[in-house]
Amino acid sequence: MTQRIGEIDNVNQSVATATATATEEQTAVVKALNVDITRINSLNQQGVENLQATLHACTELEQQAGRLNQLVSSFRI
Repeated sequence: MTQRIGEIDNVNQSVATATATATEEQTAVVKALNVDITRINSLNQQGVENLQATLHACTELEQQAGRLNQLVSSFRI
C-alpha cells in the first residue's frame, strides 16, 4: 500500500511539474505576443502619421498647382 501511495505521489509531482512548465511556457508566449502586438500598434500609428503627412503634402501641392495654373493662364502668346 505504501508503495502505491509513493507511486501516486510521484505521478502527482510529475503532473504538477509538467503543469508548472507548461504555464511558464505559455506565459513566455503571451509576453512575446504582447511585445509583438505593441510593435504592430506602434508601426500602425507611424503609418497613420505618415499617411496624414502625405495627405497634407498632396493638398499643398494641389493648391500650389492651382496657383501656378492661374499665373500661367494670365500670360498670352
